[in-house]
Formats: sequence, C-alpha cells, structure tokens
Amino acid sequence: MPKLESTMATMVDEWAKGDPEALAREMNDSLKDSPEVAKVLLVDRNARWAEWVKTRLGTPGTVFVAVGAGHLAGKDSVQAQLAKLGVKAERVKY
Repeated sequence: MPKLESTMATMVDEWAKGDPEALAREMNDSLKDSPEVAKVLLVDRNARWAEWVKTRLGTPGTVFVAVGAGHLAGKDSVQAQLAKLGVKAERVKY
C-alpha cells in the first residue's frame, strides 16, 4: 500500500507507452510465488475469454470486451491465447 500511487502511475505509463511486457512484470511478478493462483486468476480465465472471443467472432454484430490490463500482458495474455487459436489481435493506440 505505501507504494500504491507510484506503482499505479508506473503501470498506466507502461500501458500508455505500449509496453505490455513491462506491465506484465509489474503486475504479474508477484504471482510467480503462487503459480496455482496465477493459473486460476490469469491463465485459465484468459484461455476461456479467448475461446469466447473466437466463437463470438463468428456471429454478426459488434461487441465490446473489457478486461483488466493484467490480462493483456505477458506470455499467457488474452492476445497470446487468441494467437494459439489462430486469431490475430493488435493493440489500438490511443
């Protein structure tokens, strides 16, 4: 908690710069000590979301999907899971 403000500022900056790997290190490194928690909170959820997105892409219409930034960074990110399913995802600059 003492470093929450600076940590959040760093994470927002990393995301804004388009540096998901730095963001992954900042957000997800603490989960390395609890791989079972990481599996439940990130890896499994990301895989399920990716499956849903791929299925939904086959249905006409527009859908907005929102996830926390931690799900969009690292080797098990939603984008990485989509890539495993043959779906290309790209970051939109803002």
